[in-house]
Amino acid sequence: MSINSLIPDNSEKGTGLILEYRDLYLFQVSGRKHRTETGERFFAGIGGHCEEGEGFIQAAKREAVEETGKTVEITHSARTDIVQSNGGVVDTIELPSPAPRMIYKMLDRRKSLPEKGPYFIACFNAYFTDDAPFELDPEEVSALIAIPEELLCGSLERKIGLEDILSSGGEIVAGYLEASTMLFPLGTAVALANLLKRDKGLSEVDYD
Repeated sequence: MSINSLIPDNSEKGTGLILEYRDLYLFQVSGRKHRTETGERFFAGIGGHCEEGEGFIQAAKREAVEETGKTVEITHSARTDIVQSNGGVVDTIELPSPAPRMIYKMLDRRKSLPEKGPYFIACFNAYFTDDAPFELDPEEVSALIAIPEELLCGSLERKIGLEDILSSGGEIVAGYLEASTMLFPLGTAVALANLLKRDKGLSEVDYD
């Protein structure tokens, strides 16, 4: 079984990276080219669309360099969860190494793809391979933010701002974010938040 065998042929494909920064999760904040409501931006996993003929791992590593200026190493996940667009986890499977932590069936609202099928994101655990400074293209990525698990899960219910990030122990790792900007999760960030909420619920049951 492979990742592609789980994804319908007519689907768009992308990648996202699950990156830890100290004991926080690291995400990119959308840049100037991404259309959002005034005063808002989205945050998502570093990653992006798979180009024609490009594999998931190749795409993930390319996007990391393009969006952060740094290289990453992909690590294997012993289990891969299938996450639906509504946040539900419908299956858990084992895939050959390097397997993604989850495969997310995302609702693709891009206006340029009105007739396309669903958009699937393979979300991999990864880490940066060097200590070089981040290099961001403001058109693509305005900032990198590190936020704790609790705030990430809370972002499913409400938009978050700089005050929320700093007061929860998070930080702006690179780039610039106006204090008044409100952020909402997209793609990998949504899938990971739902997965963390599900896992927390399971562990609470386990320890009762």
